[in-house]
Amino acid sequence: MIEKHSGLQQIVCECGASQTKTYQADEFDVMVSDARREGFVITKVSGEWQHTCQDCSRPARAQRRLL
Repeated sequence: MIEKHSGLQQIVCECGASQTKTYQADEFDVMVSDARREGFVITKVSGEWQHTCQDCSRPARAQRRLL
């Protein structure tokens, strides 16, 4: 999810892990790029964007390799 506070925003995983930096609204592309660099996996599922941190995405990645 994207959380917004005091005019700043950052990507946050469902587990509560968040990006290390906050961004202005006009820095959306930079925010997404930085999140991916930090290990976040950003996907669209059933029309909704999901933002998953590196730790939470590891089990899913391992599962896909086994299939």
